[in-house]
Amino acid sequence: MKKILLVFTMMACGVLGLGAQAKIYTKKMKVADFTEKTLKVVLSGNEMADAPFKADVVNHWRLSPYEFCSMSEFNALKTDDNYYFMFIVSRADEIDYLEIVKGNPQPGDNLEKMLSVVSLPLRASGDRGVRYLAYLGAYLDFFQDFIADAMVSDIVGYSGLSRQALAVKLPKDSGVRIADVDLASGSADEIPSMLADKDVRVVSAEEADNLMLSAADRTLVSYSVRPVRDVKHKYCFTLLIGAGDHKLYYCNKQYYKQDETAGFTTQVIKKILWRLPKQ
Repeated sequence: MKKILLVFTMMACGVLGLGAQAKIYTKKMKVADFTEKTLKVVLSGNEMADAPFKADVVNHWRLSPYEFCSMSEFNALKTDDNYYFMFIVSRADEIDYLEIVKGNPQPGDNLEKMLSVVSLPLRASGDRGVRYLAYLGAYLDFFQDFIADAMVSDIVGYSGLSRQALAVKLPKDSGVRIADVDLASGSADEIPSMLADKDVRVVSAEEADNLMLSAADRTLVSYSVRPVRDVKHKYCFTLLIGAGDHKLYYCNKQYYKQDETAGFTTQVIKKILWRLPKQ
């Protein structure tokens, strides 16, 4: 059984789990009632730890009615398909995902039997840092954009959040800021010459996070998630998020063997540069 993490990680990047699905139903039909149902936001029970997450939900969630609930309430209600649930789930890749699922009358002890509406890496399992807090509000906003589109389009629902991000046009005159902690160390020497004629800069993690928190206009900020614990198969997620509009502009999952190759590599940055509109 997947372990639901209801600790400080919950307050603290586009995989869409399709879950078990009856063939006669489409994804669109299964989530068409999302705005009519109540979203249960599962809390840890630690008021100090829950406070930042609750504040972000209050400030950002608009798509459906919502209520906060405990883990025990989730276990009691998970068989009721009148509810959707949002929580953090830790997976075998040692990544914690922010995920929304729909109640299932027969989930048993297997959360994979619950329809996954949307899921995105939030942080590494066991990482006690709080950088993710600067990005959590944006996650909630582009989750809502994705769900609203998935309610009317099976193409969006089945393709997932990461593919939808590729279809979003980067705003004209936008600047890209890549946090140094998100940069693959093996690519550090090659980056400066690539960025000479573009408004793309490598900045400190603090500066990148402050740009997100201040909702900097026409500024895209990097965010990467990779495991900090030892794991057999290592995957890193690289995201590019609009600080001002809270749109997801890029989300890529990459396999890596050596730690210095994890993060924004020269190949990833080239893809981003190619998408930037001409000034």
